[in-house]
Amino acid sequence: MAGLSLLVMGSLLYGAGWAMGRLLLQTKQGAIQRELETIAGTLHDSLRPSLPEYGPASLNIAAVLPGLCPVREPCRPPADLIHRHGISASDPDRFKLRVLDLHGGLIARSPGTMPLETEPGQTGLVLAGDRAAGPWGTYTIHLHHAQAPGEAIWGYLQVSRSLAELDAEADRLWWLGHAVFSLAMLVMALASWWLAGLAMAPLVEAYRRQEQFSADVAHELRTPLANLLALVEAERSTIAELPASRTATSLDRVLGQGRRLQQLIADLLLLANLERPFPQSQKQVCNLAEISADVLEECGEAAAEAQVSLEQKRWMSPARVLGNEAELGRLLINLVSNAIQHSPIGGRIEVSLEQRGREIKLSIHDSGPGIPAAQRQQIFDRFTRLDPARSRSQRGTGLGLAIAQAIARRHGGGISVQCNPAQSNPVQSNSGAGSCFCVTLPSAD
Repeated sequence: MAGLSLLVMGSLLYGAGWAMGRLLLQTKQGAIQRELETIAGTLHDSLRPSLPEYGPASLNIAAVLPGLCPVREPCRPPADLIHRHGISASDPDRFKLRVLDLHGGLIARSPGTMPLETEPGQTGLVLAGDRAAGPWGTYTIHLHHAQAPGEAIWGYLQVSRSLAELDAEADRLWWLGHAVFSLAMLVMALASWWLAGLAMAPLVEAYRRQEQFSADVAHELRTPLANLLALVEAERSTIAELPASRTATSLDRVLGQGRRLQQLIADLLLLANLERPFPQSQKQVCNLAEISADVLEECGEAAAEAQVSLEQKRWMSPARVLGNEAELGRLLINLVSNAIQHSPIGGRIEVSLEQRGREIKLSIHDSGPGIPAAQRQQIFDRFTRLDPARSRSQRGTGLGLAIAQAIARRHGGGISVQCNPAQSNPVQSNSGAGSCFCVTLPSAD
């Protein structure tokens, strides 16, 4: 995934850099063309009054531009500083000039070797060159003399300039662009690897949890099945010889293991169903106060048997939320049953229901041993038991809190573990100080 993202980002970056480089070079080339066009226009305006309608024009041109060398005549450098400044536009170190007649015959040119000989077949800018002379740009315009009527063409004027500077600029852009591209690719490779790691971390964690879940399911299902098979195998050959009471006891054990297995499978199916999104069409307004009161009444017998008292501390009614009444009831049953199982004899469980802004908060505080700090993030995992031996003796499956959390999230809320809210400096649940499970759900009002 990191390689694919790097390939896509690198292609986009390289394409953008190439387009930007071409744009810069075209801008530079346009500036050179405008410069040549300006010089050619200035020279044309200077030469036009001195061009004869007929006859040789080399002397007239030499008088206007003394830096040019007339054809078939010796080339003489400017005699003084004034002439050199006067012909700065035709400086042979920067520009090369050629004046041609109407038929393309050479009349005058700049001194020295011309880098290229361009025939005046078309006006405008022409790019040409070779390895020895390097790239050059030649701009050609028509020459007109003042005595000719209209725009009659007298000849041609060519202004050439070396494009070595443009080539050097292109080379600098190529090396700089590729250096920046290489550095950017290195940074993007590291960033892509890091981001891919972040993106894959939840998938790896989900895969690990799935593997752990499968192993836990296999273990949890294997235990009651192994007990069932052991009981059946042990009693198969001797069941006819056993007294009725012994047979009934064995069957009760088989039945208990079977029911435990049945409950475990039912919890797994419920948990899988709770992972799906809640259809909006199935939501209805539920009174959480009535549901809580029914659960407390239903769990009263189990609390009395465990010698634990159930009390309502703070209460509000009605407490309307959107959801499924059966699922909300199961959430409360799981939390209250968990509090009963972990409360000592003579302990007290306080249940409160109150409004907190746009949310309804349900708190269940017990007087049990509390939750160690290292295990606070694990108690909502599937098949997690803080005391495995005690949970098995109470026929626990380790799915109660996982189901409760799934129901709360399915209804747009959540579950947190806090200490006794009456303490002056509340912190997370402390070992030996009891635990307070707080469920927050969005209010329907």
